[in-house]
Amino acid sequence: MTAQVDDLASGRRAKRALARTAAVLVALCSLTAGCSSAGEEMDVVWDTAADRKAEQTGNGAWLSGDTLVRSRFDAVSGYNAPTGKQSWEYIPPGRSAVCHATADTDSSVLVLTRDGNGTSASGKSEVCATAVALDMKNGREIWQAPLSPSESGLQRLQPYPVSAGSGIAVLLTKNELHAVDVRTGKARWKASPPKGCVPGRTMVAEHQVAALLACGGTDNRWGDKIPRDAELHAAAFAPATGALLWSTPLGGRTVIPWDARAEFVSADPLVVAASQSGDSDSGAYFSFDGNGRPNPAIDFSGPYGEFQPARRLTAAVDGGRLYAVTFHRVRNSRVDAYRLATFDLASGELLWGGTVDDDRLDRCHPYRILPRDGQLTVLTVVPRDSGCGLYVLDAATGERRDGHTFPEGDDLPNTVFTYKDWFIGARYGSYWAPEKPFTAYERR
Repeated sequence: MTAQVDDLASGRRAKRALARTAAVLVALCSLTAGCSSAGEEMDVVWDTAADRKAEQTGNGAWLSGDTLVRSRFDAVSGYNAPTGKQSWEYIPPGRSAVCHATADTDSSVLVLTRDGNGTSASGKSEVCATAVALDMKNGREIWQAPLSPSESGLQRLQPYPVSAGSGIAVLLTKNELHAVDVRTGKARWKASPPKGCVPGRTMVAEHQVAALLACGGTDNRWGDKIPRDAELHAAAFAPATGALLWSTPLGGRTVIPWDARAEFVSADPLVVAASQSGDSDSGAYFSFDGNGRPNPAIDFSGPYGEFQPARRLTAAVDGGRLYAVTFHRVRNSRVDAYRLATFDLASGELLWGGTVDDDRLDRCHPYRILPRDGQLTVLTVVPRDSGCGLYVLDAATGERRDGHTFPEGDDLPNTVFTYKDWFIGARYGSYWAPEKPFTAYERR
């Protein structure tokens, strides 16, 4: 399984309570028309101690076996899932910082990028140019590898030069993709992009390594590495050999400029959220079948509402379905609506949800969607910073199967993990106040 650091806008809402007592919720309903009946309040099994304020780089959380791992700019920490006790800590040398982290949780390896020689990033040119692999069971460093630092002007195409999953780590070095064994760091293969293309971000899945490429173009009057009129392509490589499986323009008949905002939602099936140009509000979710044939695009705006820029990466993919949060402006109301919508990738058609009147989440605002084993776990919050809770839905039909609220006063989790009969909430997005990295909850 592959897991990458999230940049959820919702993660920046620390210190917002996720639940209130039934009386408070009823009173809130009358004020906001957003009422929760998520279910009984969960009990806290254990809490970790509150951590220091975070920065905006290197943040993430993962569960691998019986170990919880949290990454932040100045440290990576491991916790015992049954007890919540901290078991190890990795601190980057000197004044260097963690820039990015990704994990192959099935292999129990976290791969981070950090400053190359232990000095602060501002004090040298090699910013975030070293990959370091950690054993998630004990925090031990198991290998290092040099990376090519992102060149000036290419940060959008090449924001993170490493991805991991399915037993390999893919490193971006010298405009090639280099795969290494995620446990040993030994070279597995290297791949060059098609002629006229420059490789960008990657994402690893079991059956393919997805990549974004900047390709073509003739306007190179300033001698830049990438012509100004180059466009984005999506590509897939074989994870065992690095052979190019397919490559195709990202937008089909619509040209998506190479410097448009584009980020992976899924590697297999390959799904990308991309603006039409730059950071524009217009754009779509673009997806492809296993042979690289494009599916119908799902526009960022339609009868199902709008996909706002800050929430586009809250989308999730499970099999042939896309789950995403849509936004609706509600006339004569102090509260706009966020709803869960589900689409068929092959046809681009809306399957269920997406309407203002859809109340399967009790009109709570979804901010995190976690598909697994035919179910959706959805984290929600009521407008005006009051709590709704956690819903479990049937992934195919949207029918509610279960629901719970969090204890009063608990900070908003960025994500949750299912561990035995517990939900474990993970927090890594507070930039202005301390927060507890993990809390284990027991369902009543």
